[in-house]
Amino acid sequence: MSGHESLAARLVRVSLQTKILAVVLLCVSVPVLLMGRYLIQRNEEVLGEKVRGALNNQLFRTAGEVDEWMNERVHDASRWSTSFVVFEAVETLSQPQGDAERARRDLKDFLESVLGHYRSYESLFIVDLSGNILASTREEKLEEWGLRQLNNGGPSRGGTVSPIHQSEYLGRPTILVMHTIQGRNDRTVGYFAERLALGELESLLVTPQTDPPPLFWMLDDEGRVLVKGGKAVDSPGKDRFPAHLPKAGADPGPVTEARLPGLGRSVYGLMRLGRSGGYLAATVPSNVAYRSLDESRNRLLMVGVPALAAVFLLSFVVAASMLRPIQRLSHAAKRLSAGELDVRLPVKGRDELTELTQSFNTMAATIQEKTKQLEEARNELALKNADLEAANRHLHDQAITDALTGLYNRRHFQDNLDKEMRRCEREERALSLLLLDLDHFKQYNDRWGHTQGDEELRRVGAQVTKSIRTTDMAFRYGGEEFAVLLPSCTKEQAAEVAEKIRTAVGAHGHRAGVLGRTTVSIGIATFPQDGRAARGLVDTADGALYAAKAAGRDRVSLAGTPAPPADDAKVV
Repeated sequence: MSGHESLAARLVRVSLQTKILAVVLLCVSVPVLLMGRYLIQRNEEVLGEKVRGALNNQLFRTAGEVDEWMNERVHDASRWSTSFVVFEAVETLSQPQGDAERARRDLKDFLESVLGHYRSYESLFIVDLSGNILASTREEKLEEWGLRQLNNGGPSRGGTVSPIHQSEYLGRPTILVMHTIQGRNDRTVGYFAERLALGELESLLVTPQTDPPPLFWMLDDEGRVLVKGGKAVDSPGKDRFPAHLPKAGADPGPVTEARLPGLGRSVYGLMRLGRSGGYLAATVPSNVAYRSLDESRNRLLMVGVPALAAVFLLSFVVAASMLRPIQRLSHAAKRLSAGELDVRLPVKGRDELTELTQSFNTMAATIQEKTKQLEEARNELALKNADLEAANRHLHDQAITDALTGLYNRRHFQDNLDKEMRRCEREERALSLLLLDLDHFKQYNDRWGHTQGDEELRRVGAQVTKSIRTTDMAFRYGGEEFAVLLPSCTKEQAAEVAEKIRTAVGAHGHRAGVLGRTTVSIGIATFPQDGRAARGLVDTADGALYAAKAAGRDRVSLAGTPAPPADDAKVV
């Protein structure tokens, strides 16, 4: 019986050691694993926010660059379509008695001279109302897209950008920008067309050397792929983007993560494009976006598993002598799991328990350091977000300001004209619009050069700003044209302001012009009597401006007032 009792006693002692080992493992490993899991989850959340934020920023910045590039192309078309050479030549070609051969030669010389200064275009050409080529920098043909648009009434006054489409004429993808050419009496006499070089657009959409590196896609309104990874696809519009697009008019929504057909699990985002229409998309494979997290998890497993195994072996050998120190260690582990990251245990002796205590202290210090680094990373991310918001505000200011004169640009003019008209209509107040144009400015540039011409534009813009109230707004409308919005200002009051501007411009010239001094012609229209819609009010003011030009220039013309002879008073 004594032998059986001795065996039973040994079994009881082994079982007790196993229980002690289990307690040790639970008290040490569970808090460590929970803390590790918490840190991994927290790291995953922070990394996810960082990845989505970085992708959204890259998407926003690239979409802004694409829109700005498109707007510059349309602005060039708008500026060139209003050139005196284009205006006169197309007018001549639209009349049976005109010198057609000379007009075509002048157009071709003008287009070639313009194209020589720009690398953004493959060719420039001008077509009549039926789509026939009047002049071009090379042999050209209007594609079916352009002909269909002409049959449907032609491009809008603000210009039209085609999506990237496969040109049967060229046998490759291309983009066309078209802008109306306005003749006398504000009638359309033809169209100015630009065939864009896709190389500049593609360079904006190449995959950047950032973390994470996004793949950019340019899509049309239906979600069909036009450009992928900085290269126009061979058959634009054939394949569809693998993610669902928002409904018409709906916001694309934030950057998200999903499994995309053909791409696998990916982080992706969409953003609407302005001038060209369609969307800009960016995708990053999830395994690329979260590579650092996977590496951290693997490193944690490589370090954690051997560490737990060592603790298990050490605890099994010295379990009987570790009851009290283990309680102290367990208590410290609980404090650590509760968030007391500065907890440390005293190291005494040279046995295995001492090593375990040292390991615990090292682990606690590592967790504390990693937590500190995580907090520092979060603070750094907050600072970067603040810098990004400041940069976005700066970009917004640049987007609404003309770089040469410092005045608001034409885009901001269109936005504020609609808003001011609605407000004046609600408050039953008048709103006057001044359109100013420098007289003989082409001759001024020919005589003094474009550098001096730019300086003169800045001077005129400064005189306009000095001559108006702080509640008024001055804009550079385009080329040598300026616009001024005068809220709560009747037509008679607007005439006084216009005369003040005209006098100030003529009295402060830095250099004599071809007529002895720089002068401006000003047309005035007032809401609501001269127009209840933005376009109508602009057209009326433009008509008054043409009347001032026709009456001899250097004068102010009121909409609805007959123009006197050239030697009459300055205010019409």
